[in-house]
Amino acid sequence: MNAMVRLSNLISRVCQFIGGMSLVIIVLVTIVDVSTRYIFKLTGGEMGFTVKGGVEIVSYFMLFALLAAFAAYVERSQIIVDVFTQKMPKAIKGYMMAVFMLGFFLLGLVFTWGLYESAIDAMEFGKVTQDLRVSMMPIYLASAVLSLLLAIRALIESIIIFKTGEFYDAEETNS
Repeated sequence: MNAMVRLSNLISRVCQFIGGMSLVIIVLVTIVDVSTRYIFKLTGGEMGFTVKGGVEIVSYFMLFALLAAFAAYVERSQIIVDVFTQKMPKAIKGYMMAVFMLGFFLLGLVFTWGLYESAIDAMEFGKVTQDLRVSMMPIYLASAVLSLLLAIRALIESIIIFKTGEFYDAEETNS
């Protein structure tokens, strides 16, 4: 059990790092893009440097940030509606949470399979991004890996909840 908890925590930390770095890249690209456009405007077109593919870079790193955040915080991802759960015993809430985690496990597997197939198709048919002309294969493959991490974490968290009955309860933590 301790090994599963450590593995889950390790995956969470890796995904937090990936998500954080993705957000930093998004912010930096946006700042550079806005700054260069402003300089272009101020100089009346004398300085023509712009960030090529800025929108693409931001959109793909947003995908990575969202997938990484989902995997990193899957155990906290349920929105609990107080009206339905406030009178429920903790054991039933735990069972429901474990079943939801199994659903996220299946969802992660479906994402992984679909993105892996997209990566294979991108490699076979030479699919590239629209602006930067970068191969889509590594983008799909990275997304598939993040989805697999989601599936692994959700399965581990589900097993932990089924075995111990302990789960993250937003009602108790008020966060």
